[in-house]
Parts: sequence; C-alpha cells; structure tokens
Amino acid sequence: MASKYFCLVLTPDGLSELAPVLKDYLHEGPIGTYLYCREADPGRNYFHVVAECVKDDRPTIESEAFIPHRFVKVVISSPDRKHIGFL
Repeated sequence: MASKYFCLVLTPDGLSELAPVLKDYLHEGPIGTYLYCREADPGRNYFHVVAECVKDDRPTIESEAFIPHRFVKVVISSPDRKHIGFL
C-alpha cells in the first residue's frame, strides 16, 4: 500500500502530446483527464512518476514515466486516495 497517492494533471499541450502514449494510464474526472500515480518526484530533469495501467481486461501494471516539467499543470497528493477529491 502506498503511503501517499498522487494525481498529476497535464497541461493542454501535455495532454495533447502524451495522451496517445499514456492512454491506458489516464483517468477522467470532474476536472478532466489526469494521471493517477503511486509515486511522483519533480526533483529530476524530468518529472518522474510511477503510474498504474487502468485497462479493465488486464491485471494492474505499474510503469515508470518521465514527463517534461512543462507538461505538468498541477500535482495533488493525499495520504488517502478518496481525499484527493476528484477520483
């Protein structure tokens, strides 16, 4: 179990450019499309995340992604997934 949960919201340019690659990892909510992450680290050359694949017909798969900082609009974190507010 993760000690903290993260949701990463991409900028419109980031979503446009990365959605084809991240489509199996993206979620939809009241604020739009976001990436649910188990880990998020902005302290590198790229924003490093560990995301879960959301395909219903497959087992859960965690993958690492390195996203350019300019594509990140906001990151929301919480110790409890339900407190993030838009999941």
